[in-house]
Amino acid sequence: MNKTPAPQKEKKFTGKHFLISILSFFGVIIGMNIVFVYFATNTWTGLSRENAYIDGLNYNQTIEAAKQQKEMNWQSSLELVSQGSQKMISFTLLDQNNLNLSGFDVTVKIGRPTLQGYDQTLVLAESSRGQYEAVIDLPLKGQWHASLSATSPNGTPFQLEKRFFVK
Repeated sequence: MNKTPAPQKEKKFTGKHFLISILSFFGVIIGMNIVFVYFATNTWTGLSRENAYIDGLNYNQTIEAAKQQKEMNWQSSLELVSQGSQKMISFTLLDQNNLNLSGFDVTVKIGRPTLQGYDQTLVLAESSRGQYEAVIDLPLKGQWHASLSATSPNGTPFQLEKRFFVK
């Protein structure tokens, strides 16, 4: 009672199999590209500044202003200070003789470097001579970027950029 195994049918790779393989391969590639295009166009605008083109055109003036600011030899500090449950942003500006500079109009734009929708513009009030402060609400932990702009009573500008990490 020996049974001999039945001969197995040999499977052939036909044109139909080749077509299904090629269509599956390219279907996966095209599907992934569609997913990548969706995330690239809907998750970030790609703009880091609202007027990036105009800023680029004014690049030489920006460099000249930075050079003039450096020549003034002013000292500054921009700090994020916790006072109980609230946070304050504090700015101090000293001249070349380490005397506090007073009477400036100080504005800070603060936001997330990679996430829009949390940007804020604050006007800092002078709490004491040369010390400017404002209460700030930072709803998320992580990195925040601050761009400070100060203008003296005679029109002299001062710029400062700083990043903070909120725990």
